[in-house]
Amino acid sequence: MTIPLREGPGGRRPVLVVGAGPVGLVLATELLSQGVPVRLIDNSAAGPVQHSRASVVWPRSLELLGRIGAAQGVVESGNRLDSVQYYSDKRSIGAIEMSRLTDTPYPFGVVIPQDTTEAVIRDRLAAYGGEIESGTLTGLDTSGPRPVADVEREDGRVEQIEADWVIGADGARSAVREFAGIELLGTGNDVLFAIGDGPVDGDMDPHSLVYCYSRTGALGIAPFGEGQFRLAISVPDWDKEQGPPRELFQHFLDERSPRPGLVGELDWSTIFRARRRVAETMRAGRVFLAGDAAHVFSAAGAQGMNTGIQDAVNLAWKLAGVVNGHYEPGILDTYDSDRHLAAERIVLTTAKQTSWGLFKRRHEIVARDAALRVASRTGLLQRFGAPLMAQHDVSYRPAESLRDTLPGLTRKVRAGDRLPVFAAHGTPQRGAERWPSIDPARLTLLLWAGERQDSGWVANRDALTAAAPDGVAVQDISAWPGFAPLLGKEPKAVLVRPDGHVAALIAPEPADVRAALRRAGSSFKAAARSVRAVPTVHEIEELAS
Repeated sequence: MTIPLREGPGGRRPVLVVGAGPVGLVLATELLSQGVPVRLIDNSAAGPVQHSRASVVWPRSLELLGRIGAAQGVVESGNRLDSVQYYSDKRSIGAIEMSRLTDTPYPFGVVIPQDTTEAVIRDRLAAYGGEIESGTLTGLDTSGPRPVADVEREDGRVEQIEADWVIGADGARSAVREFAGIELLGTGNDVLFAIGDGPVDGDMDPHSLVYCYSRTGALGIAPFGEGQFRLAISVPDWDKEQGPPRELFQHFLDERSPRPGLVGELDWSTIFRARRRVAETMRAGRVFLAGDAAHVFSAAGAQGMNTGIQDAVNLAWKLAGVVNGHYEPGILDTYDSDRHLAAERIVLTTAKQTSWGLFKRRHEIVARDAALRVASRTGLLQRFGAPLMAQHDVSYRPAESLRDTLPGLTRKVRAGDRLPVFAAHGTPQRGAERWPSIDPARLTLLLWAGERQDSGWVANRDALTAAAPDGVAVQDISAWPGFAPLLGKEPKAVLVRPDGHVAALIAPEPADVRAALRRAGSSFKAAARSVRAVPTVHEIEELAS
């Protein structure tokens, strides 16, 4: 018997999310925060798995977690990461200072066990009325107008659940992906890493992610705080059933680390197979994939979970907007076009970083070390490396290839780029008051006067504000500091998506704005909206102080 999902408020069917790791939790919480009913199933619903797995949350993920009120809990529960250090044969060859980022409330990463991250987001899920149901997906029929999921409960009972939408956030061995018939594509040889968490006694850097290269392989060291570390070492092969022992990590720490340390009893260890795979599509009809279900890649740079969180927010605001009538259904097609190319780019950059760390030939090592030293001395490593590591350089520009997504040489933003503006469904993010706030669910229209805030601009601004459709927030950000290098000298209107990416840069004219809203997928009424007050220069200075 097919059992329709329990209807939510207004008779709407809940969205079925499969997988309650960080990505599934963020997705479910985002949807609930926007009034979309959700059922979240996981085959380990009793609690988070007590292995840390993903260990670093980067600035962009903190910004997005701040939308659901989870960022501060992650920051308070983890260990601040101020820099990324690179060594070759125990000699420094370069560094990226995350603490020098100036366009975020979070100029740092956070090293934190994944189960702790999950616990923080679970609290936010519960705050919005969500829960995790224990169940295993054993089938998914997508032949009808709505997908029908077979879910096996702990007592062996199988429910057939009809859902409007199904989201697979169920990991690299995704059952949703398999049942939907979506292939995971990729090339290149797998690389093995031994990963372990435990105490290290010694003069280890407490606030830096450290990469140590040598002719025998690579070592990564991430500090959890209070003397606890994540160690990741490249290994040629591993055919044993048990996890790598403490002695193996000690051997390679002695061989590769610039600082001596004594590895204690490990909390856990495992073998990680670094693969390069991306799903052929992240959407098939009413089925979506997110996180490791959609892409897997090297652990280099600790980008996996962070990429999945970006998937979750990108999909959630679009799906919630369609369900709530804010956007036309066609906007859901942009989830795959946005995130597929972003995932391919992360696959490429992490694969390159992995291969650079495994160079064995002398000329390759010399060239790599020289390039990093020059990039570090000239500031290029900081200029491009910090946004790359922070995931601030992820862009949704119209692109036909990965080359089109590369950052420009100037700071000027283009359509698709991230803008330093921040959103929250409830209490504003701590520290974000120094930048404009945007609507977490709807498009926001930001107005920029350029060099002249004269009477002509004031009249134009007032006309744009009055003509904006109901539900579209309007702000004049001309007096906010720090936007001139991003937006330039000429007046313009900036249509910003709920995730902080630029939907359009257009002339500040009512007709152009309305056309941009339609192109961006917004569904709106023709009636004019009430005017929203814009902050004065004095108010902005007080907020920024």
